[in-house]
Amino acid sequence: MEEERTWDFYREPFDLKLFLLQMLRKWYVFVLSALVGALLLGGGYFLVKVVLAPAREYQADVIFYMEYAVNPDDSDSYATDYFNEYTWNEWIVCDEIQERVSQALGYEITETQLAGYVSTTVPADVRLQTLSVVTSDPELSLAIARCYEEWLPEFAEGQRELDSIRAIDSPEQAYLITADVRTFRATVLGALIGLFLCCMIVWLSYLSDDRVCLPGQLKKRHGLKVFGAEGQTELEENVRYGTEKLENIALVGVGGSVGCEKAFSWFQSAFPEKHWESVLGTLQFPEEASKLRRADGVILVVEAGVDSSALIERVLSYYGQQEISLTGAVLWNPDQKLLRQYYGTEIHRFFFGGGKKAREES
Repeated sequence: MEEERTWDFYREPFDLKLFLLQMLRKWYVFVLSALVGALLLGGGYFLVKVVLAPAREYQADVIFYMEYAVNPDDSDSYATDYFNEYTWNEWIVCDEIQERVSQALGYEITETQLAGYVSTTVPADVRLQTLSVVTSDPELSLAIARCYEEWLPEFAEGQRELDSIRAIDSPEQAYLITADVRTFRATVLGALIGLFLCCMIVWLSYLSDDRVCLPGQLKKRHGLKVFGAEGQTELEENVRYGTEKLENIALVGVGGSVGCEKAFSWFQSAFPEKHWESVLGTLQFPEEASKLRRADGVILVVEAGVDSSALIERVLSYYGQQEISLTGAVLWNPDQKLLRQYYGTEIHRFFFGGGKKAREES
């Protein structure tokens, strides 16, 4: 009998409907995961970018227009020598300018500090230059900008490459640099990441869980003849027909669970004309196998959500060694709501049979 078994519960087809139903029943886990992800990423982003952000900075800009000297040695009369952006950034923090700025401010400012405050950008039109001063004090930013506005034209007179420099746009006040804070996007991203991780965990949990929840799983996984599940209307009639020619019938639980005792009471009350015998769990008490061999029929009681497929396979393997033939199996103590949802009696009635009113009437 052992060699005739060709069922492999590890190859059971993926049941998408059961998976979706179990995911929907855990909707609160997904909501909680999304909230936790949003709190961690969004809250962390807000903490770094807002709460622990550096001091606010203020910027003052001066735009200069430069007239470059024509190079007399070049055949092209429009050719000019000019300073590129690197040259300008080196020149505006030279010792002479650093001393002038320190005198104007009334205190010593180092060249390193000045280089951290002031920068220039030279666009495609090399005649225009934007000088920017960024500090944590709006008054300081404006004062340094005005120093350059006043003295750069004077310094240009000593440069052979330049004819003149003049300011064409002067700052009236330093403006606050607005940080690019995207807390909302970080919060949404955190919620999506939390939801994705939750889906992956639920998916892996579902794949690794081999507990039996539906009567159909016993057929698909183990090739057993299944009379039905507790609470199903067809269970009693299936048992009646399947045990019609049997008198002495043994009930045995997969793991000797309490569900077998409840099933024994139901079978006795439903079929009082037959002799029913409750046998202890086979794996816990292997010597009980002799009682199963003497019985006319054996019904395996599988407790839903408790007995695993790996344990059922072990029991069936033992029965094969002991030459015990099963008459059938029943699923006991199932989740009645899951049964109704999976087999459509609840979902179809809700959508196509009058909704809540029809469910109450049933």
